[in-house]
Amino acid sequence: RLFVDLIGLPPQPEQLAAIEADTSSDWYERLVDTLLADPRHGERWARHWMDVWRYADWWGLGEQHRYSQKHMWHFRDWIVESLNADVGYDEMVRQMLAADELYPDDPAKLRATGFLARNWFLFNRTPWLDETVEHIGKGLLGLTMNCAKCHDHKYDPITQEDYYRFRAFFEPIETRVDVVAGESDLTKDGIPRVFDGHLDRPTYLFIRGDDMKPDTSRAIEPGVPQVLAFCGLGIRPVSLPKTAFEPQRRPWVIEAHLATAARAVAEAEAEHATERSLVTEQSVAAARASLAAVEMRAAAMRAAWAAEDASSQAAENPLGAAAVAAAKAASEAEKAAAVAAAWVTVARVSAKLTTAVVEKKNPSSLQAIEKELAVAHAAVDAAAKAAAEPGEAFTPFVGATWTATRFQNSGKDDPSVVFPPTSTGRRAALAHWITDPRNPLTARVAANHIWMRHLGKPLVTTVFEYGRKGHAPLHPELLDWLASELVEGPDVGQAWSMKHLHRLILTSAAYRMDSSTKGAAVAQKVDPDNRLFWRREPIRLESQAVRDAILALAGTLESTIGGPPVPESQQAASRRRSLYFWHSDISRNLFLKTFDEAGVTECYQRDQSIVPQQALALSNAALVHDSAVQIARRIQSTTESSDEAAFLENAFVLILHRRPSPDERAACEAAMARWRANGVTATDAIDPVRIHTIWALLNHNDFVTLR
Repeated sequence: RLFVDLIGLPPQPEQLAAIEADTSSDWYERLVDTLLADPRHGERWARHWMDVWRYADWWGLGEQHRYSQKHMWHFRDWIVESLNADVGYDEMVRQMLAADELYPDDPAKLRATGFLARNWFLFNRTPWLDETVEHIGKGLLGLTMNCAKCHDHKYDPITQEDYYRFRAFFEPIETRVDVVAGESDLTKDGIPRVFDGHLDRPTYLFIRGDDMKPDTSRAIEPGVPQVLAFCGLGIRPVSLPKTAFEPQRRPWVIEAHLATAARAVAEAEAEHATERSLVTEQSVAAARASLAAVEMRAAAMRAAWAAEDASSQAAENPLGAAAVAAAKAASEAEKAAAVAAAWVTVARVSAKLTTAVVEKKNPSSLQAIEKELAVAHAAVDAAAKAAAEPGEAFTPFVGATWTATRFQNSGKDDPSVVFPPTSTGRRAALAHWITDPRNPLTARVAANHIWMRHLGKPLVTTVFEYGRKGHAPLHPELLDWLASELVEGPDVGQAWSMKHLHRLILTSAAYRMDSSTKGAAVAQKVDPDNRLFWRREPIRLESQAVRDAILALAGTLESTIGGPPVPESQQAASRRRSLYFWHSDISRNLFLKTFDEAGVTECYQRDQSIVPQQALALSNAALVHDSAVQIARRIQSTTESSDEAAFLENAFVLILHRRPSPDERAACEAAMARWRANGVTATDAIDPVRIHTIWALLNHNDFVTLR
């Protein structure tokens, strides 16, 4: 259980052997530390926090982007890396809410604001901000603030105005995608993040929550519910560095555009080397012209920035003339590249026409291609004419793009948003308030989530509701102590260490108890619901852990950490951890869904259902059948071919992590004998009877249950 809890994978035979051979008194504590230091720990616990923080890849209608953000996997990778580095929970929250205000020039930290960018919705701003308020309340504070959107909260001292004061923290935000090192094409990669795009946009209270009926008589300022106002917020505008609001200035942006253009040249030359034709020859010429234009544009932009910086420091600007000359050269190079690109189109259409003539296509097809060729020649003439025109205008490089919106179902994109040189500072102030050690909720909510995932039962059973409508803690003193330990950490400079809290829980007597009820008749009678934690709660493995465990036992699980998600069309053949599967409202893996995969819109505590489809999935999935062969081969390679008892023993230990009872051993041996009597014989090096046995154990309840 310790392995699955901390790294999400079962122990390998060599690890089990090492544990059994370790006779030192502190072997367990050292094992806990080893697993906490394992890079796979971040992957395991990232999925837990992705549930709470509502991770979702983008989705929409066909290719239309409607929800979340492209390349959201950068946020997922930030979670994995932060957990492995034991970044404090408070710091992670601050970065998720306001990295663009706290660390505006640090792309590694800017990834964290994917937490907010994930809420983006194309057609209406209200659902976007509604979800932001609701799930910051539920996920970070354990408050159902969404109850106050239309009226005062019926249970807690949160007024309707409090709801809109909280919304005001996020009123200015917009989303954008920033260029990453090495890739200038934002359709291929980029960091999704938020920024304050509308510094003066007012927040109005919606009458009965109807966004079509705002009370415009007064604007509402940002604030927190009065009952939790233990300190002033101190909201101050944040002056941003030029590289934040002019992201093309970032040094890796120009390098990324140069690298993209250089790759295009290499690809064109490689194609021309293998297939010489007029088309490939023109493609090489166009790629080289494009690279030259990129180099000229880079020089022009650098000259312009140098001139701009110089003019701000001196009355006369000697660099101005150089900038004008560089811009002129860039303009000419860009026009030349356009002419070369137009000739590529002519060459391709000409080749298409030649093929059609050779294949004796019908006259109408030939006429259509001839018209296409005429259009291509006209484009060359237009590009050549433009190249002859004087001018200094060229296309500057893009360092980031705003994610266009169509609020209120307008049917067309809203006016583009300019990146402002300042940010309101609202979200930074909110982040500091949420992570202030005096905040009575933040640490308790986090500690409760961690406890629940280790012990199988939360201390506060309403994990997202700590108000009067929720349930009181089962053990308030224990929750207080865990929260205090989280905030204080194990030592100076280690405040809010989640690894410290893991270590405390995992080395506790409560965690190391048996889950069996055998011989506990009195305890069962006094506390049948285990409210006093007199035994361990059996936990059904989550969907990702079920699939990953099967692959790990087969020795086929891919160990690569991070990167873009595996699309649905490739998941059947993929051997990556389930963490990396595409996860959206319209694209979720069927096997994972069968075992209660996390919901996309909300999942603070996963279901643990028992339905026939789960048994059918383990019985029939190709993943299970293919892995059973690999597992049998793995065990057989370390077992005498004639030693059936040893094979059975090793199979139980590897798959169920325990030895078979006498009854189980007898039942398995009888089944294996029957299979052989029915004519099941080996056709290759792997005994099919043993494969059947592995398949049966993978379908055993103990395989999907932690005890």
